[in-house]
Amino acid sequence: MVEVPVRKLRKEIFVDKFDMAVRALRGIVSRGELWGQARVGLVGFVAAFVLLVISGQLKTMAGEVVAIWIVDGYLLGHMLVLRRRNKPVFVIGATLGLVLGNLMGDETLYVAASFTAAGIVETCVAAILLPEVRSAKELLQPNVFVRFLVGACVVASTLSGVVAAVLLQGIFTAHPFSSFSNWVISDAIGLLIFTPVTLVMLSGEWRSLFKPGNRIVSLSILALIGIVATVIFSKTTYDDLYWMLPPLALLAFRAELSTVLLGTLIFISISFPLTIHGTGPLWLFPFATMQDRILALQLFTVAALSIVLPITILQTQRNALVSALADGQRRFRNLAERSEEVLMELSADGLFQYVSPRASVVLGYQPEVLRGRSVLDLVHPDDRSVLAAVLAQTWKIGVEESVQYRFRREDEAHIWVRSFISAMPSGTPGGLMALAFTVRDIDAAVVAEQTRLNEEQQLRDMVFVDSLTGLRNRRYLDSKVEELLSLPAYATSSPGMAVLFADVDYFKNFNDEYGHQAGDECLRTVGRCIATTLQKPDLVARYGGEEFVIVLENCEQAEAAATAELIRAAVESLALGHRGSPLGVVTLSIGVAHRKMSRLSDAAELFELADSGLYMAKRTGRNRVGTVGTVQDAIEVGESASSSAVTSGARRHL
Repeated sequence: MVEVPVRKLRKEIFVDKFDMAVRALRGIVSRGELWGQARVGLVGFVAAFVLLVISGQLKTMAGEVVAIWIVDGYLLGHMLVLRRRNKPVFVIGATLGLVLGNLMGDETLYVAASFTAAGIVETCVAAILLPEVRSAKELLQPNVFVRFLVGACVVASTLSGVVAAVLLQGIFTAHPFSSFSNWVISDAIGLLIFTPVTLVMLSGEWRSLFKPGNRIVSLSILALIGIVATVIFSKTTYDDLYWMLPPLALLAFRAELSTVLLGTLIFISISFPLTIHGTGPLWLFPFATMQDRILALQLFTVAALSIVLPITILQTQRNALVSALADGQRRFRNLAERSEEVLMELSADGLFQYVSPRASVVLGYQPEVLRGRSVLDLVHPDDRSVLAAVLAQTWKIGVEESVQYRFRREDEAHIWVRSFISAMPSGTPGGLMALAFTVRDIDAAVVAEQTRLNEEQQLRDMVFVDSLTGLRNRRYLDSKVEELLSLPAYATSSPGMAVLFADVDYFKNFNDEYGHQAGDECLRTVGRCIATTLQKPDLVARYGGEEFVIVLENCEQAEAAATAELIRAAVESLALGHRGSPLGVVTLSIGVAHRKMSRLSDAAELFELADSGLYMAKRTGRNRVGTVGTVQDAIEVGESASSSAVTSGARRHL
């Protein structure tokens, strides 16, 4: 009865501790986020306060508005790189810093709040009108930079001047237009210069100034700008203000964005203080007030920036294109050097225009040796017409083609290669189409394929070749006859086929007398004699034992009988000794049969007739030719023989 409440109590305690741990973890996370937000606000407060104090030191001697307003340019640049959730805290910190800085400048609370409101409106409007950018290079993209000029430098600065004019009516000097213009221009110049400067510093782009390749040139041009600005604005003898433009333009052409902005700052930091202290070319003109003189210097600065920044933008794009081109060339070279294929470009007439370095490995030629030569001069003569036809086809139709041929290496050896060819635009405007041409070494694969085919052919030959005589065997004989009969036009166009059955006379006696090895040699000799006696490549096969079959295609019966007699006489003329034969030498008995055929049954009948002719030659004394022209002849031969002999002969044919 007591255990249940105790267990429930322990469970509730565990759940409470778990909830406390979760809340504590959430508290840590919340405190971490809170501290991060606090740091962002603190940075905005300190930056706005310090920059406002510095800007206050740049006021004219008459206590007018400053020539260049630094604060809003920095605040806008910093806001652009912040996350969206951190921007409100940053604006609040900057607002407090601006109010405190203005109060320290002996301003009333109303005036301090008015100045702060005008600055915060300018910064926020500019940030809203601009897209999100994280670096000065992104800001200088053409479409983004136009929005920056129009939205921030014109719209936001003008709106800030309107807010200030409305809130500070009666507090401005006696020339409202001059004060308003000075306000707008000073804010616009501040945004135009210090927003990119802030992005350069926060994104780390300032490190480009210290690159080994840029360091000496950049520092030299910056020193030149400082010297020229000091010389021009330290005296009032000549109106040589526009001599500042060449060094600034030179800086825009030769330096990175961060260096260009630094050079502009050097010019401003020298020209404005010297002008305020009474020296420089602007004192040669009778301006009514110091504000008018400063306004003129501001307009000159805007004009200089309108020259320098577009050049910088174009140079930045050019450098990016050059870098991309160099990177593409580097990648292409790496691929071309490591590829198995040789990459080439052919002109319309087949001349090498470009050859990749891989040619020295695959073909043995240095690329410069091949340039200007014709590809057809390096092709095996037997393959030259094939490649020429493919080149012409590719040029005419414009589709990709592939061709396999033999290419002559530098060591005069020919190797098998495969080329893929396709038409491509010429590198020169208005030029003829060129051909993209690749060469891949496939010599090892082709040789291996040829070896394989030869081996397969040898295997097929072994299947269809008699191992003793080297002649075709009975299996090949059957397949060849079947192949001939399968031809559609054979039965109508052929004058007929003849089959010759040849048998070595008294061959059993030969084996008994001389032995089986001598018998094998005898069969080989007879087989060679039969093959060499034929005038055309007719089929000669060993049918089995001491029997040979000769198939004569497209022949008449008389021609078949004459051929049989020629073979018989040739074997007899060999004069191979044969003590087991009444004739004393090795001889042949040959049966001949001839007819037109269209079916396999016709072939079987023809072989049966030839077998009957052989029997006739044997029965009438051997070493002779027996010709059977019809089935009736075969029947008569069979009637004159014993039934066992006929049956034995019938079993030998197809």
